Amino acid sequence: MNATKPQICCIRSMIAKLHLQGQKEIIVLGASQQRTTSTKELTSEEAKGLIQYLKKQDAQEQRAETMRRKIISRAHEMRWHTAETKDLPRNYRKVDMPRLDDWMLKSSYLHKKLNQYRYSELPALVTQFEQVYKSFLKWL
Repeated sequence: MNATKPQICCIRSMIAKLHLQGQKEIIVLGASQQRTTSTKELTSEEAKGLIQYLKKQDAQEQRAETMRRKIISRAHEMRWHTAETKDLPRNYRKVDMPRLDDWMLKSSYLHKKLNQYRYSELPALVTQFEQVYKSFLKWL
């Protein structure tokens, strides 16, 4: 399956943000195992890998990921686990991301999924979710 339009847009914007436009074709060539220089011809999996690589090159995105992980950690502590993993030992449980994203869409201050929040929007979201977590602790 070819890369999706949002994946292509993400790759192009990350390349621009990192000032790598002159190296775009070489980067895509590497991501595709020397198969193509066009982002449109990447497979979905190749595009996913390239996006992950580019995000690791962006210090701001790394700080944003740290804030997202803090929210996921709090959801874990509030036992928002998937049904399949709720009976497993604590370190094997996984957070129910659809449940978390559902909460984000209904209750977060910008009503977006967690991964759609930008770096500048995340500090307020972390603060909001910390309040949810503190409220949870009061009920224990």
